[in-house]
Amino acid sequence: MKLPRFVGRTWLLDLGVMTVVAVAVLLPAREMYASSVFKGDDAQQFQAALAEARTMATPRDGMAVEELGRRLGDAGQRDWAVEATVHASDRAKDSPSRWRALLAASVAYIDRLDVVPALDYANRALTACHSAQEAGDAAACPSWEEIRMTLYQKHLDAGVKSGIDPRHDPNGFRKAGESALLQIHLGTGHDKERTGSASAHTGSASP
Repeated sequence: MKLPRFVGRTWLLDLGVMTVVAVAVLLPAREMYASSVFKGDDAQQFQAALAEARTMATPRDGMAVEELGRRLGDAGQRDWAVEATVHASDRAKDSPSRWRALLAASVAYIDRLDVVPALDYANRALTACHSAQEAGDAAACPSWEEIRMTLYQKHLDAGVKSGIDPRHDPNGFRKAGESALLQIHLGTGHDKERTGSASAHTGSASP
């Protein structure tokens, strides 16, 4: 007796499902291997884990975020560094040291050559620094840190405005950034001696 076509197809489908289930049950389990995504020795992994734990224990501590970003950046974990510092800077709102967390996020973006968001976070860091100073907490963002950050922001701003992509022309981007800064060259004692000798030969007086 010939079975209906629909019944035959259903039976074949059931047989196929049963075969797949039997193979999955009877075959031995496959070995699985796991390794840490963190590149570095045990000491470096411990230091990074400790820095991350500090940001969780004291989310308002911008210096802890700065340390975490540096540890991850040194280990080559650029994406992780960006994610960690950006989230940590959000948690550090209303903290006098938030500028450090924002600056750490900017540096993390720079390591990934994402210059536009890097400039955005550098601007935010400067604003947070000024806010801390205006609130009467000058120690939270001392003037020398403000100057260092301002130079970094100006360098980055000039590079971004140049339109040069640092991924394709890193030297061009660097030179565009340097063009915005005042270059001060300090001569060595040997240079001063040569300058003095030249002045004597030309008959000019030296102070």
